[in-house]
Amino acid sequence: MFRIAIKDLKLFAADKRAMLLTFLLPIALISLFAMAFGGSGKRESRPMELVVADEDKTEHSRNMISRIDSLKEFEVVLTALDTAERLIKKGDANAALVLHRGFGDSITKDALLPVELKYDAAREMETGILQGALAGAFMRITGNKSMIAQAIRNFDAQNPGMDSAVRGMIHQQIAGNFQGPSSQPVITATPLVAEKENSPGLVQAVAGTAIMMLLFSVAGMGASLLDEKQEGTLKKLLYSPMHPNNILYGKMLSVNILSIIQLIVLFLFAWLVFGLNIFQNIPSLALMILATAFACSSFGVFLASFAKSRSQVQGVSTLIILTMSAVGGSMIPLFVMPIWMQKMAVISVNYWGIQGFYDIFWRMLPVTDPVFLTRIAVLIAIGIVLNLISVVLYKKNVLQIA
Repeated sequence: MFRIAIKDLKLFAADKRAMLLTFLLPIALISLFAMAFGGSGKRESRPMELVVADEDKTEHSRNMISRIDSLKEFEVVLTALDTAERLIKKGDANAALVLHRGFGDSITKDALLPVELKYDAAREMETGILQGALAGAFMRITGNKSMIAQAIRNFDAQNPGMDSAVRGMIHQQIAGNFQGPSSQPVITATPLVAEKENSPGLVQAVAGTAIMMLLFSVAGMGASLLDEKQEGTLKKLLYSPMHPNNILYGKMLSVNILSIIQLIVLFLFAWLVFGLNIFQNIPSLALMILATAFACSSFGVFLASFAKSRSQVQGVSTLIILTMSAVGGSMIPLFVMPIWMQKMAVISVNYWGIQGFYDIFWRMLPVTDPVFLTRIAVLIAIGIVLNLISVVLYKKNVLQIA
């Protein structure tokens, strides 16, 4: 019995793929999820990045921005209003605080502050957290003076003939009511992207899962090239009149076609079962599917070109794909991640694909929009670079017939 157990343990220790999947993969995923959902047990809360547009440009508005920036909850990024709106449309910012003209006058007159929070409705949960934090910040900075003054003016306008003594007592009561912790200044929240037929949660689920599963599929398709090498099929093809590179190009073409078909089927399924409106922008959707399929399929061929066996591809691809999917937004929504992880997401295919499908189904960007075309260009560039590397590695690794 013990000899059998020792034998199995030795075989397990000699199996690098089993070791990888048993230990390294869970450790990597635990680390990613822990960092995304809060990091270590003892830590300080990370500041929220706050885009601010100062339309008032007075001493009062500049002082307000400076005091907000001094709070540990926020990291202020000052920019122009049109730039702030463009950042929201691109998905680079979830919201922008706008101090409109007249802000300084409102401070001196104890009037309601002309403050607006423009946000992307696709990230409404994140914006709600930000709005609550901002309300508390304004409370600490300005106090309740403007709210008290506005409430007293409203009361006096509705009760012009009241006795002055009674009026004074009621004024004191109004002021006292605004001293509680529930009192918050009014910050008008305006969605920059209006409500659409497609739910942002549905877009996230469909796009994120489709891209992650496509990466797993193309990894297996690309690995079939190694099967052909081990079975002797590749050796027979090399003796044929065709150029050796044509074998790789044919594999690239077949993986691309199957990737396109897989994405089409998945989006049709989402339309039929969950009501995702995939027909609202056919040209953009077709272009995005082609670009995403090209980038993902090139990744599968790349994995096969540097590996020397199918088992090596399976072990490495699982680790890489799950890591990219976690960082890129397929498994974890980007807004719950730390800022540094959100910035790191741009290295993954998942990020550019998911944001591109958000542009189509939620932000409703036209096919000619520069933001949308940038995502297409990045996906195509990823595909081209990986394919060029694959050709070099293919000649070095796969064509070596032992």
